[in-house]
Amino acid sequence: MRAILLLACSAALALPGAAIAQANDYEQAVELRRTDPAAAAALLERWLDAHPGDTDALVQYGYALLTLGQLAEAEQAFAAALAIAPGYTDASEGIALIAARRADRQETRRGFALVEGALSDLGSGQRDWHELGAVIGAPVGLLGTLEGQVRWFDRFGAEDVELGALYTHKAGENLWLRAGASATPSADFRPEIGLAAGLDYRLAPSSVATLDVSWQRFPAQDVVSLRPGFTQYFGGGRYALGVFGRAVFVDGDALVGGSVRADWLPADRTRAFVGVASGPETDLGEVRDTTSLYGGGEVPLSATVSLLGSLSREWRATGADRTEARLGVKLAF
Repeated sequence: MRAILLLACSAALALPGAAIAQANDYEQAVELRRTDPAAAAALLERWLDAHPGDTDALVQYGYALLTLGQLAEAEQAFAAALAIAPGYTDASEGIALIAARRADRQETRRGFALVEGALSDLGSGQRDWHELGAVIGAPVGLLGTLEGQVRWFDRFGAEDVELGALYTHKAGENLWLRAGASATPSADFRPEIGLAAGLDYRLAPSSVATLDVSWQRFPAQDVVSLRPGFTQYFGGGRYALGVFGRAVFVDGDALVGGSVRADWLPADRTRAFVGVASGPETDLGEVRDTTSLYGGGEVPLSATVSLLGSLSREWRATGADRTEARLGVKLAF
């Protein structure tokens, strides 16, 4: 009898410990999120079915999905947590991380080929402009991308063929560097030779600063350009607003201008944009003040092919105004 009582007491004492050791779905998911995010997401889905208002579980679910690369679903989880608790810092940081991840996806790390053409209709009865171009890009090593391009231009019956190359290197977690060069044999109005350098620096998960510098030797003059800029991403990286300045130095004079551009990026390889610019440009090998409105976008036609297009209207301080239509096809490989 005494043995039976001792056994019963031991069992009673063991039961609470067993209950404590038996973690629920949420606790198991927290333990698994970093080592097995797929299993953690499955457990959290089951937990949220029974506890839909659990903000901690929503945030954990969002980070598990973020690790799995499911950005849209992770964004929905973080947004749901913020709708219940607007001041939840971890959820806000999750949204910012999604914006940074989407910004990173704008980098061209896959190989691609782009063919595009443009037609410019000029006022005052002047002859239209024509342009054709091809660009090929490919990853170089683990951190670089090299692009080569050839473009044919027709301006008022004069033709130029410009060759160029651009190398982009990811120098750090938040820093991208680029350098380029171009040449136009027997140039009429395009630069005989050009050199360019630039950088992008991510100041915060949703904020990127840029700076580009170039030198171009045109048949008529040498031109140095400086273009600083800042881009802010919103809505988890689905929207972007960029503000850019431009200073052009030629023959001892400095001309300044700027532009503003808004982008909508609902999915990979899908983009719509609109912008306005005012300041110096060099389409004819001479610096002229212009103001322009433009818009366009990119839409995928298949898993590897995208269609690009844009339309712009330009008003010039001297010379004819023009409207340009541009259309291209991009192949990823």
